[in-house]
Amino acid sequence: MKEAQYDDLELQDIMRNIKNHKKYLVQNDILIRRAFPPVSYVTKSGYRSSILKIYHDTSANGAHFGRGRTIDKINKRYFWPSMNKDIENYVQSCIPYAQFDPRRQKAPGALKPIKPPDEVWQLLTMDFHGPFSPTSKRGNKYIISLADVLS
Repeated sequence: MKEAQYDDLELQDIMRNIKNHKKYLVQNDILIRRAFPPVSYVTKSGYRSSILKIYHDTSANGAHFGRGRTIDKINKRYFWPSMNKDIENYVQSCIPYAQFDPRRQKAPGALKPIKPPDEVWQLLTMDFHGPFSPTSKRGNKYIISLADVLS
């Protein structure tokens, strides 16, 4: 990891101007993010994908946990700026996770019929259409349409 940090120009700039970067410190020639516990800064090199594979795919780490648990496990040891988004994308693209992930939402309920209206305009329906591009001169990008059920 030390060699990868020295090859990264952005990290070299941070390490040269460490006094201007209060979130980081250099320890044993490695850039560390100040956190509890302090965590190693991972460069854009291949280490990020290796870390994602190890902490999400490996059975020793629980294999194929969701986004939240994978983030928690990686946060304890590593840091990189787009880490949460990268983990989310990785977990969403994981086929075994998608196949065996239990649904965590309540199943949708059955529709209940409504009583037909007795008069005109007693029951209306409304639909939203859009967003449309380009917008109107006034900046509108949606259309709302109303309909009477009896008409």
